[in-house]
This record gives sequence, C-alpha cells and structure tokens, in this order.
Amino acid sequence: MARNPIKDQVAVIGVGSTSYSRDLERSELGIGLEAAVNAIADAGIDKQQIDGICGAGMTPLAMGGAGFLSLQGALGIERCTWVKNGWLGSAFVYAVEAVFSGLADTVLLVQTSMRTVTMSRAAARDPYRLRAAQYGDVGGDVGNGDFSKRWLHSGEPYAAVMRRYMHDYGVNGDAFGLMAVNNRSHGSRNPEAVMRHPLSLDDYYETRTIWDPMRMADMDVPVDCAEALIITTAERARDLDVKPVTIHAMALGATRVGEFYENFPGWTNNALWVAMQGLWDRSELTRKDVDLFYPYDGYSVDAVAITEAAGYCSPGEAGDLFKSSWDSAQNIMRLDSRVLVTPNGGGLSLGRAGGANLYADAVRRLRGDISTEGEIKPASALVGIGSFFHDPAMVLLRSEA
Repeated sequence: MARNPIKDQVAVIGVGSTSYSRDLERSELGIGLEAAVNAIADAGIDKQQIDGICGAGMTPLAMGGAGFLSLQGALGIERCTWVKNGWLGSAFVYAVEAVFSGLADTVLLVQTSMRTVTMSRAAARDPYRLRAAQYGDVGGDVGNGDFSKRWLHSGEPYAAVMRRYMHDYGVNGDAFGLMAVNNRSHGSRNPEAVMRHPLSLDDYYETRTIWDPMRMADMDVPVDCAEALIITTAERARDLDVKPVTIHAMALGATRVGEFYENFPGWTNNALWVAMQGLWDRSELTRKDVDLFYPYDGYSVDAVAITEAAGYCSPGEAGDLFKSSWDSAQNIMRLDSRVLVTPNGGGLSLGRAGGANLYADAVRRLRGDISTEGEIKPASALVGIGSFFHDPAMVLLRSEA
C-alpha cells in the first residue's frame, strides 16, 4: 500500500446547502454565504473557530463571487491561517489537506454554481447575469480575451470521447443513457431536484442531440446553488455534538494532457484512472466495502468512466453492467445488487454544482440524516468528482460507529 497517514484523521462535521433553482435572484456571494451559515449552524460551532477557508472559483478578486476574501469579510471571521479557492473535486481535498497538515484546525469549504450567460439563451438575455459575467471569476483567459489563449471547455471534447468509447469497444450509447435514467429516477424522488419528471431509455434517445452522440440528457442542468462543508480533525469532531464522517482515503490525479483536451491519451490512461488507482492504493477498504457510489455527472460520460475506473466492470462493459444491475421497479441501478448510485440525482437531475452536492449528500446519508426505505444503513461512500483532464478527486468517506 501507498502511505496514507491521513487515514480517518480528518472529519466532516457540518453541511449546508441552498435551494436549487434556475434563478435564486442573488449573487454568487449571497448564496455562498447562505450555505456557509447553514453549515456552521449544522456543525454547532462558533464561526470564530474557523481558521481556514476554501472559497469557490479560481481567483479571490471576482466581484460578487464567493472567494475566501469575500466570505471571510462577510461572515466576520477575524483570523485565518489558511485560505485558498478551488473547484470540482479537488477543492475538498485541499481543505482536508489543510486540516491534516496543521495549517488550519477548522476549515469552511464553500462551492457555488450559477447559471451563467454561456449556459442558456435565457441567462444570456438576463441583464444582471450579463453584467455579472463582465466582472465574474473566469480563471484568467478561460474562454475570453485573445482567442489563441482560449481554453476549449464545453461539451465538444466530451462528445468526441463518447464517440471514441463507442467505436473502440463496439458498443452503443446505452451506458450513458442508463446513467441518465438512474440519476433522473433518483431526482424524481428528491424534492430539491430541478429535473423531476421520469426518464426512460427510449426518452433518453429522443432528447435533442447537442454534439453527436452527446444529447441534452447527457449534460448537467445549469442552476443557481451553493454547498458548504465544515472540516476539522477527527479528534476535535469527537468532542462536538455531531456524528462525524471521516475521510478514510483520497487521491488527486493528473496525466501529461496538460491544458489541451486534444491531447487525450485514451480511455484508461487519463486523470480519472490515475486518481482512482491512487485511492485504492491508499485504502484499507475495497470496492466490496462501498455502500454508496457517487460518480460525477457533469456529463454522463464522466460517470461511466469513473464507474469503470473504480473497477465495477472492465473498460467498455458499463452498459452491460448497468443492465444486469437494473432495478426495474424503481428504474435505478444497484451495483453489486445493493449499491445505490448518485441517490440525490446528481448534476443531471438535482442540478449542476460541480460535484459539491455529491459530497454533501454522502455525508448526510452516512450520518443518517437521509434514509432510503428498505436500504441498509450505509457505512461508507465512494465519491469521484472531476474531469478526464483536470481537477479529479477520488474520496472514500465512512461514518464513525
């Protein structure tokens, strides 16, 4: 095994969320603060105990954003010894690292998502969102300024990966479709989900094609939302009136792709596989010990890839796996005959949150805050968030007895 001194030494003690909506009529900072206040209250701590903040986005100077500078000032937190901004799965890992290293004792992690002008025609007609886009967090030259510097981050590269997967393994798009159906079915039972009407595999194939073979149902749903977590040492957590959820193992991942998607090295040789192997190398638990599985679904192809990287099946076999694991009564899959997949509906149904809602739901279910009738009480959750190309994180959480 690889070294894993962090094993079960850091815990999540608080979770806070906003509603998920096409338009919350507030700024990114406003919804980030709501989630943060909810998480602090959930943890039962005084805000001045927070000495580390991981905010949302890529720069602390985005006007109206939920970066660490704005969060600390608005919350009135006097002193921090560690601050950073991040996104996708890696932001959680950064916060855990800060606590374990001793740079901070208690970290507030806030992640926000907004329906921006690049995501829908309705958003592009909204004067407020147009102005916010002029001053928002774009991470340098991402999609703006000199076209030669443009970082192409949209559905096109993922659609190409989907087509290559289907070609190389001689399969159709059922794996992507069944993942979308599974998440929609769970979302239909989640009162917070934006997309709650049922979806069948036939319905999936009838949704509008965006970039062949990617369809509308393969893409997460743009919303306004925010999620926040409070993270501290497991030792401190045991002194609080909460049920902590510990981080058993985690890993990031990167390959030589760099920043250009066209350098994609292949289905099994990319950042998701590297991160997942790094996780299993550090974990005393195995896949058979996992009770809940949360593969990131920014696009359905991400979730299929994470499922295969986790070892639930061999490359190219996700479609067959999902069909053999299908619970037709509830229109969902149960991997290994019992493991629920993204039971909150994920980005494809609950709404686009950069994966932060997967961490939040996993913690709530492991604490027992959310129960599913007829299901065993979960003791561990595998969360995989991120892109084939950047910011992937694989995290294994477990509840303390």
